Amino acid sequence: MPANLTPQYLEADKRFREAKDLEEKIGALREMMALIPKHKGTDKLRADLRRKLSKLLEEVRRRPKKSSRGYDYIPREGVAQVALLGLPNSGKSSFINTLTNAHSPVADYPFSTTTPAIGMLEFEDVQIQLIDLPPLWENTESWVFNVVRNCDLAIILLDNSSVSPGEDYLAVLDFLLKAKIGLSFVKVNEDEMQSIRTIPAIIILNKCDFAEDTGKINELYSILNDKWVIKPFSIINPHNLGSLKKEIFLNLNLIRVYTKKPGYPPDLDRPYILPKGSTLQDVASAIHKDLSKAFKYARVWCKDGSLKGMAAEKNYLVKDSDILEYHR
Repeated sequence: MPANLTPQYLEADKRFREAKDLEEKIGALREMMALIPKHKGTDKLRADLRRKLSKLLEEVRRRPKKSSRGYDYIPREGVAQVALLGLPNSGKSSFINTLTNAHSPVADYPFSTTTPAIGMLEFEDVQIQLIDLPPLWENTESWVFNVVRNCDLAIILLDNSSVSPGEDYLAVLDFLLKAKIGLSFVKVNEDEMQSIRTIPAIIILNKCDFAEDTGKINELYSILNDKWVIKPFSIINPHNLGSLKKEIFLNLNLIRVYTKKPGYPPDLDRPYILPKGSTLQDVASAIHKDLSKAFKYARVWCKDGSLKGMAAEKNYLVKDSDILEYHR
């Protein structure tokens, strides 16, 4: 046995030997590979760990899957699909369990998440699909990045208890860029633009259990841009849960609109969901193709009360929570 193996490595090795299913074994092996010292004395052991991991992953691949495309494609539910990303032990599993109906495995050691865990986040009258993915590290499997590419938004979860959340953020960004995935608020070289899939993202500083660490938040802002909001969060004291859900919805750049028939109250149970910047014509097309051709104008009621039945033309830009009454 090579020297200089840490107590944390030995604990992970014990969990690997005691594990009863493939996912637990894979999680323990990944942790061991992340913790093992890198020097000549561990070359043989590291190679052995890689062989064991490869063998277990192959067993997982040979399992019958619900979809012929495996994990590369996750069927959409709700109004949007959001990827939850972070380094090992960033608290992603506890986070998604708090925000949704998911039951992602939670453990006091890293790499406990080995397969995608899916939950539905409820924000007012819409549902958003959250996907908890395995943590990012040097051996993250390609399917994880394939899922991210198909998502509408990424949530980057950083650990407030880490020595440097700023360095953790840079590590996450590096893993994504190596997989040709960019974040909307990060500039890349023009010659790389065409090959990179860019998605919107928000930053959440997790495990702010007792008080916000302004020093760490300021460190993040020095790396990011002051225009981007960093949301502190704690599952122990989730006082800003409502505002966090709203932040997620706002960053999806979607709007909800409602309809009513002349002389009747609005139908507030079934909003139409469209991209921000949509017009009355776009909403009519979403309702029915015949309506998009036949209507002459629509009356608009705004949530803030600024408009109360104003007649608007087809190119009028609708806003979130507008109520529309179409006239042929």
